[in-house]
Amino acid sequence: MGKHWSRFTSLALLIGMLASHSLSAKAVELPLDVPLIKLEYPGNPPNIRMLYVKVLFLGKRKIDQPLLFDTGSSGMTIDCAAVLPALMCSEKGIKIQHNQELDGITVTTQKAVMHYGTYDEYGNIASARVTFGGPDSPASTEASIPFLIRYKEVRRSTGEIVGGPLWPKGTFGVSPVGGGGPNQLLKSPMDAVRVRAGLQRGFYFSPIGTEWKTCTNEEASCPEVQALHIGIPEGLKGTFKLKRWTRASERFNFPTVDSCISWGKRTSCRPTLYDTGNSTIMIAEAPPARSNMSLDSGVSVVVKTQGIDDWNFVTTYKPEVEFVPALAHNIMGIRYFETNSVLFDLDAKEIGVRIGN
Repeated sequence: MGKHWSRFTSLALLIGMLASHSLSAKAVELPLDVPLIKLEYPGNPPNIRMLYVKVLFLGKRKIDQPLLFDTGSSGMTIDCAAVLPALMCSEKGIKIQHNQELDGITVTTQKAVMHYGTYDEYGNIASARVTFGGPDSPASTEASIPFLIRYKEVRRSTGEIVGGPLWPKGTFGVSPVGGGGPNQLLKSPMDAVRVRAGLQRGFYFSPIGTEWKTCTNEEASCPEVQALHIGIPEGLKGTFKLKRWTRASERFNFPTVDSCISWGKRTSCRPTLYDTGNSTIMIAEAPPARSNMSLDSGVSVVVKTQGIDDWNFVTTYKPEVEFVPALAHNIMGIRYFETNSVLFDLDAKEIGVRIGN
C-alpha cells in the first residue's frame, strides 16, 4: 500500500507540475494590456479627441505624466517640469553646464528640435529606461533610450511660445519608421520593449469605443480603456487583413498604406497614415468650396484599401473629415480607432486592419 501510495502521490505531483507549467506557459503568451486615456478637450472647437498614455518612471524617478500617444511620429518628448527640478527649467533652456545624471536619467547639453503639425518643441536630448502604462500592467524598455526633455513649444506660424493645461505635456511617438531629432536619434519606445515569450514583436489596438467625456489630465478625470496590447500572439494576425507598409517619403517618419477615400462623387487615393495623434480624418484634396473645409454631418464615406475590407461610415459632426490640400497623404485619425482594430508587426513591417470588433 505504501509503495502504491508513494507512486500515486508522485504521479499526482508530476501531473500538477505539468499542469502548472502549461498554465504558466499559456499566461506568458498573452499580450501585455496597457491602459490608454481617452480625452476630449473642453471648449471650442468641440470633438477634439485624443489618446494619452501615462509615463510612470524615467530611470528610477517617478514621473506619473500622461503624454499624447501618437502612431504618426517617432520618439518621446516630455516637458521639463515633469522630469527635472523647477529651477532647472526655463523657456530659454535647461539650466545645465554639462551632462548630468539624476535618478537614472542622463540629461545632456545636446539641443534638438522636434517638428509636429503646427508647432515645434525645443529641448535637450536625455536618456533613461522608460516605464509606461498602468501600475498593474507596466511596460518598460529593456535599456535606456534617448528622448527629448523640452523647455518650450513654439507655434510655427507665428513664432509665439505656447502652452497651458490644454497642450500635451509631451508626445509618446510610437511610429515604427524612421526617427525624430538629430540623425533620427529618437525612435519609437516600442522598439525597445521586449514582448513576452512566444509572442511576435509588435502591438495592436482593440476598438477604443465611440463614447467620449470632456475632461483634462490635470484633473485626472479622464476614463481609461484597455485598448493597447503589446506583443502579437500566434494566430492573431490571421484575424487581420495585412498590408506591408511603405514610407510615403524619406522626410516622413511614419508608415503608410495606399488607400482611397470616397464621398459623394469624389475619391482621393493617396498613401494613408493610421494616426492616433490626429483627432480627425484628413483628406489631401482641395475642398468643394473654400468656405467649407470639412464634410457636413450625414455624409456617407467609404475607405477602400486593396486586400482589406472596406470601412463605411456616416459623418456625425464637424470637423470629422477635413480637407487639407497641403498634405501629401491622407490621414485616418482617432475616429478610425473608435470602431476598428489596427496592428503593427515590427518584424514583418506590416499593418493589419480588422473592421469592427
